[in-house]
Amino acid sequence: MHKFAMAALITAATALPTWAQEVNIAVGQPGRGYEARGLEIAQRLEQRGHAVSVVNYEGSDAISLAVCGDRALLGIMQIDAIYARAQENCDLKTIGTYGNEYAFLLFPPDARANELSDLDADSKILVDTIGSGTELFWRTIVSIETGDQGNKSRWAQATPVYDLTILADTMAQTGDVDALLVVGIPTNDEVLGLLDKGWSLGELYDKDINDMQYRGGSLYNREKVEIKVPGKWRTLRNDAYVVPSFIVVKEGLQAADRKLYGDVVASSQ
Repeated sequence: MHKFAMAALITAATALPTWAQEVNIAVGQPGRGYEARGLEIAQRLEQRGHAVSVVNYEGSDAISLAVCGDRALLGIMQIDAIYARAQENCDLKTIGTYGNEYAFLLFPPDARANELSDLDADSKILVDTIGSGTELFWRTIVSIETGDQGNKSRWAQATPVYDLTILADTMAQTGDVDALLVVGIPTNDEVLGLLDKGWSLGELYDKDINDMQYRGGSLYNREKVEIKVPGKWRTLRNDAYVVPSFIVVKEGLQAADRKLYGDVVASSQ
């Protein structure tokens, strides 16, 4: 082969993103739902002849950054991660659905506060670790409230605490947090455990959050969520926001490799 043609081929090969050689699937923390779904997709892709790795990240924010940075071919993430990356000129394409989670606001026993609007600059709210879906949700709603379309409510001045949500009860007892934000399913073990210990399900509502539009609809839809606590006689009900999650690839995959794109879509259904 002519040496110039060979050099061009080598240059083109080294310019390919890393996922061209191996399919990396970005998922959340070990043992949780994103990982389980990612392993299912990996198995289907392997049946189609692809080498696949499933890589764990802290949560939706970190997952979306991995896909945008070409460290993963596809990832499972919340709608607000897709929204956040779009603000940074990284367009992500939805190729499958994962399901809905909810953003819950909880308050410790004997707390005077019982809704989002009760928080202020003196409040400390536990929002999980940086890169998690919960931390991303908090950062997104604060940006909405403090942005051009928000009315700068006091709750947006609350101090976020970045730590494991499993520490919520201990941190509340020592005065390190006044509330807990969780993005998860209504049967989340941590949420049920706290409610069983006397925590209350607070009202998570703000008009500016409701009004935020994305992809032709509300970024977050508000619903009255119901949680039945095992061993309790009553069902708890209060306002929460729906946080849907999707299986996502970076825009441009279809044009770059039509067969790989087809295999990924088929494996994600």
